[in-house]
Amino acid sequence: MRTALAVVVGTVILIVIAWIIDDVVNGEDIPRGVEIDEISVGSMSREEAAVRLASHSSLDKSITVVWDETSVTATATEFGIDIDIEATLDEAADTGGAAQPFRWLFSPVANRRVTPHYVLDRNTLTELLGEGADAVLLVDPDGLGVALADGEFVAADTAKVPVVDIAELERLLLATVAADGSGPVALPTLGSEGIDVGGAELARYANELTEGGIEVALLGFSEYHEIPERALRQWMRFSSDGEISLDNDSVVSTLAALFVGLGDPGQETTFFVDYAENIHIVGGAPGSVCCTDDSGERILHALIAGESQVQVRPTEDPDAKGVAWAESLGIREVVGQFTTHFAPRQPRVTNIVRIAELTQGAVIEPGETFSLNGYVGPRTVEDGFVPAGMIYEGVFVDSVGGGISQYATTLFNAAFFAGLDFGTYQSHSIYLERYPYGREATVSHPAPDLQIVNNTPHGVLIWPSVTEDSITVRLFSTRTAFAEQTGQTSVPHGLVCTNVFTERTRTYVEDGRREVDTVFARYHPEGELCDGTPSVSTTTTDPEGDRDDGRDDDGRDDDGRDDESHDGDGPDDDYDDDDDDDDEQDSRRDGSS
Repeated sequence: MRTALAVVVGTVILIVIAWIIDDVVNGEDIPRGVEIDEISVGSMSREEAAVRLASHSSLDKSITVVWDETSVTATATEFGIDIDIEATLDEAADTGGAAQPFRWLFSPVANRRVTPHYVLDRNTLTELLGEGADAVLLVDPDGLGVALADGEFVAADTAKVPVVDIAELERLLLATVAADGSGPVALPTLGSEGIDVGGAELARYANELTEGGIEVALLGFSEYHEIPERALRQWMRFSSDGEISLDNDSVVSTLAALFVGLGDPGQETTFFVDYAENIHIVGGAPGSVCCTDDSGERILHALIAGESQVQVRPTEDPDAKGVAWAESLGIREVVGQFTTHFAPRQPRVTNIVRIAELTQGAVIEPGETFSLNGYVGPRTVEDGFVPAGMIYEGVFVDSVGGGISQYATTLFNAAFFAGLDFGTYQSHSIYLERYPYGREATVSHPAPDLQIVNNTPHGVLIWPSVTEDSITVRLFSTRTAFAEQTGQTSVPHGLVCTNVFTERTRTYVEDGRREVDTVFARYHPEGELCDGTPSVSTTTTDPEGDRDDGRDDDGRDDDGRDDESHDGDGPDDDYDDDDDDDDEQDSRRDGSS
């Protein structure tokens, strides 16, 4: 027993001696094996440990305090939280009394962890949240209390802000940092109170600025308009710190309506194609409209300066079709063309030349539809058209505009080979040998019409040209597809009519995709209806809705009249006065002249 006791006592004495030598004689202020939140400070002096604690990551932690729909987010340091260095190091340096030698003995395998002590500076906290007389107040989320009532600015109801339980908020913030929590802190309050946010003073100032309204003139013009105070006040906006501005979108839209019609209309860009098929952009002077985007600022500055009149400036018309617009269309090359021939020196040639002049330079924008009737309008003597041969009610007569269906057929074929789509169109009801069989069109006003649909992302320029005995229509754009006639089917309709379906195959440049569609025509012998009864009807319509019931597809009685009403520019207006059979037409499948 004495021996065992002596061994235990000896062991304790040896542990104490080793501890004294290592930790007391050679050690520092902090015992071996001490950590402060995973920061090892064992065997350090207090000064060294303080430096390590000064950059503790908990002070960079983001904390959010929320109240109603308002929130404040800041770091722990910005909220006024800091580590109590002295208190934390006091706990870290605690030797543990008589048990310290044994703490030292097990320190290599069992570190002692110390939680930092935190403190909060209330002055920093109140500065962050906003100061009140006796309580901490969050900044009012709605800013200054100003309202427009019956055309006049007034102070709004007093802003309500919370009265904060500062002691409880301090406890929650310190607990959040110490516990390393991540959720928002709900602001503890003792109720709410009203504060003066300066609304009455701001309302008085805004009323004074706008009193009596202001006259607005457009620079360069003598016209001016008075903007009443009520309108000015409708435009006014207030920031949370009391800054006044005008809603510029409302200002500009109102002024544009007041000064409508004023300004320079500018000059729309046009195209010209020379004999070498080079495309030139011509003109394009930008127009001007009211008003520049700084009009609201100009009016506000004039109000602040006490002026009774202010000038606003015109700006470039955003809808003007200028050079930039023309360049964006991608009109660069011939994508489709066709030529038909006629006997020279006939009155109908005058009409062909005239409609070519009127449509030369027409642009079909991407996604838009070109209507020949909509673009040219009724054909009249005043517009340069002359009487020429046509077929009307089965009789060859002269009518103003006769012959322009030859232009329509030429345009139709140019669009066919350009790969464009069609809207409304009609073929002649009696086949004329100068046109491609089943691939042609007639027109009258207001109907039938010829409509070309631009199904490409580029603009399409229509450029017809006329020689002594022919008309050629070229379409300029950026090529998106190659189109060709790849088939044709003729099937009987009724007793004596023929329906013709002409197949077109379009091969798209971008991906090589192929697409097949058809165009339609119906022909019948002169003087006969499809059921074989006598008639002098001269045109047909698209097959949709076709009924073999003695009526044309548009529902009109098939009574020997043209498919549409006659107004001096009739369908099938392609009768040559000399009935010349020597007319030729170019129906080559590539559409070239």
